[in-house]
Amino acid sequence: MPYFATSDHCNIYYEERGEGKPLVLIHGWSCNHHYFKKQVPAFAEKYKVVTLDLRGHGNSDRTEFGLTLPRFAKDVKELIDYLGLKDVTLLGWSMGAQIIFEYVKQFGCENLANVVIVDMSAKIMAEADENWPHAVFGKYTRADTLAQLDAIATDWGAVAEAFVPVMFSDGPCRDEIPWVMNETLQNTPHVMISMWVAIMMNDYRKVVETITVPTLITYGTRPSLYSPENSQWLVEHIKNSKAVGFDGGHAHHFQDADNFNKAVMEFIG
Repeated sequence: MPYFATSDHCNIYYEERGEGKPLVLIHGWSCNHHYFKKQVPAFAEKYKVVTLDLRGHGNSDRTEFGLTLPRFAKDVKELIDYLGLKDVTLLGWSMGAQIIFEYVKQFGCENLANVVIVDMSAKIMAEADENWPHAVFGKYTRADTLAQLDAIATDWGAVAEAFVPVMFSDGPCRDEIPWVMNETLQNTPHVMISMWVAIMMNDYRKVVETITVPTLITYGTRPSLYSPENSQWLVEHIKNSKAVGFDGGHAHHFQDADNFNKAVMEFIG
């Protein structure tokens, strides 16, 4: 099994498939590289596809340290450097998209060719005193965050059972929910708690304005974690970007995989 060791001695699991332009796929919170199982075979016909398990997830080390978005972004950068990848397309789903925002914040876009943002907001927690309509579920507050952290610490299984179906909304491929549930339940609560704090507390609204490479933004057309208006906000704040909707919810790359894959490949070229 291929691993590389980060500069702070965490073993990160990764896989490579195909040849051509490098395309790095970054999964979301509580997920792993298998969540791109409907993308990798198609993309690998045209590109060099790299998937990884973020630290604390999947086959990678479940550390007690480095469970922050800045460290996750550094892990991605170190993997890119380790593999010697140039002119990379980064595709991030959910928390994976926030990792891209953090990557751009730290390292800029110098070695990036394109960016694909899959259903994510630049800020997913709404402060009580601000008018920010693009938080998760439209309005997700500090009180909601604290309640979720308590729930994860108390009964991670119950949280997973509530969260996973929401990702699929009422759209297609709900027969995949048992598989997703099984993958989700393999996570460790302390990692989930740390990363829930991480994604809730970061604000990338100014950072997205610094993305200088062509950017594709995708969203689900069925009600789920984020509204289509969130993607339109991103288009208005990221130069040279466009948004495309797909049948499904937060997991629309799963639910409408053929159309999603086609759109991404047409975008990359």
